[in-house]
Amino acid sequence: MRKLAQKRLQSNLQQSLKYLVLVFNDFFILALIFLFGAIMFWYAQAMKTMPSQRWFYRPLVGAILWLPLLVGKLVTMLKPADLQFLLPQDEQIDDYLKPMFNYSLVVPGIILILLAGILFPFATIKAKIAPLEYILAVFGVFIAKILQLKIMEHNLFFNRKISLLAVNLVLLLAFILGLTSVKIFYVVFFLLVICVGLLIFKPRHDALFDWQYAVELEQKRKSRVYSAFSMFTDVKEKRVTIKRRKYLDFLLPKSLARENPNRFLYRRSLLRNPENISLLVRMTAFAVLVSWLVQNWLWALGLSCLVIFLTVYQLLPMANEFDNNIMYRIYPIQRNNRGKDLVIVLALALVLQWLIISLFWLLLLPINLNLLEACIALLIFSLLIGQIYLPAKIKKRKI
Repeated sequence: MRKLAQKRLQSNLQQSLKYLVLVFNDFFILALIFLFGAIMFWYAQAMKTMPSQRWFYRPLVGAILWLPLLVGKLVTMLKPADLQFLLPQDEQIDDYLKPMFNYSLVVPGIILILLAGILFPFATIKAKIAPLEYILAVFGVFIAKILQLKIMEHNLFFNRKISLLAVNLVLLLAFILGLTSVKIFYVVFFLLVICVGLLIFKPRHDALFDWQYAVELEQKRKSRVYSAFSMFTDVKEKRVTIKRRKYLDFLLPKSLARENPNRFLYRRSLLRNPENISLLVRMTAFAVLVSWLVQNWLWALGLSCLVIFLTVYQLLPMANEFDNNIMYRIYPIQRNNRGKDLVIVLALALVLQWLIISLFWLLLLPINLNLLEACIALLIFSLLIGQIYLPAKIKKRKI
């Protein structure tokens, strides 16, 4: 069973690396650099003006350090076929789960280290938390993550279900109170170590493994991972469910007299395909969030232009979305000028994105002449992308 676990982990790592290479392309890396720079700029400016040692700083640090506990579920790599083929190996399931458990700690551990490093100046300078106490708090979060994963593993057996939501809420309260008082902090740390020790060394006796429950949990976990990858690239393993969203019908023309088949399909693909509409919504929300963080019209303009460009770049695969649809090939649909129809649809999407970003700018940023100029500049950039970049890329794709 241990060899099977290692084989599946290696296969999963290869699959993840394949998609990560596509996700972290040049454009996304550039966007991350700009985003990280914007956040660090805002963080540095805020640290200069922020008052020191307010009563809520320590609980806030505890709540922020708790956030990595929300990331990373127990990885099992179990498949539906295992219900039949691995059922006789029920007694050896512990050998299978050990490497899976260690693998599940990697991503939360990396996120915890990055978050702890970013939060360190605020915690030590403004919240006045001693460095040793802060390091122990970070280590306590890692122990809490081990406890959380052990409970998930514990729940994979019959009649051994512990509410994970209740555990997370208790841990949140423990970290908030723990960093408020030094005495409470050491008590919480000691209790976490005891709980983890009990779960690790407690014998299971004759507890039976719930294969059906474990397989369903793994399918849900993989679906969330594929959904994250699908925001940036096509994921063949992900099943896409296209459905009508009535609340978005106002964005469609009321009369079909001026609609040709390609434009009809592209409009509905943008609004009803969850990958396309989710990408558009997330990128727009990303631009609004970054603008709010930097609180500077120039940074907001530059980062929003980058977001609009990345949105178009990632929506371009819509051009070939119907190529493998047999009905699209059978029907007498003119496909020669479908590139122009896609340009019209995406150009309108860019204008809508510009409108939403500009409205939030007026709500979140100081209103002055510079902000109005930034709104006009963003509109001009959106029009240039729609009228110059998009047609050029479509022509290059020979659509």
